[in-house]
Amino acid sequence: MKEPVLPTAARLGHQPFFRGVPWRQLESLAAVAACADFAADEVVFREGEEANRFYLLLSGRVSLEAVAGGREVGLQTVEEGEALGWSWLFPPFRWQFTARALTPVHAFFFHAPSLRRQMDDDPALGHAVMQRMAAVLFERLQAARRRLAVVEEAAAGHPVRLVAVAPHHTTP
Repeated sequence: MKEPVLPTAARLGHQPFFRGVPWRQLESLAAVAACADFAADEVVFREGEEANRFYLLLSGRVSLEAVAGGREVGLQTVEEGEALGWSWLFPPFRWQFTARALTPVHAFFFHAPSLRRQMDDDPALGHAVMQRMAAVLFERLQAARRRLAVVEEAAAGHPVRLVAVAPHHTTP
């Protein structure tokens, strides 16, 4: 079994999400980060549960899912190098979707209450994180809206052509 890649300021700085964040802030972020691994088909988090973590995927793929028409529907796939989870930012801090590993996943995660305190204490860090999370939030909500529209059409009996939903890589 190989040793996990631990979160350091240098490693965080190489992640697309944190590109351009000053070193001092990367060191602060690394202090509240840890590693997580998930097996294929393992639930990372479930809709409605407490949102107390924020993830950066180092490897693997995760499906974001929601219940529609009485069944779980894949809304979007999050891949290596992308951020996973935004519900930790907004009260009542409950996950809005379910995340399920499609492949084995290795990720850094951040303890959300500690990260929120850091963001409050360092407004420049708070701005940097919020700016990046806003881009993620916008992308995920648009993907969910598009996918649910397709599911609704199918449920109404209209012929639909399902296409894979790939991430729309945005750089803050």
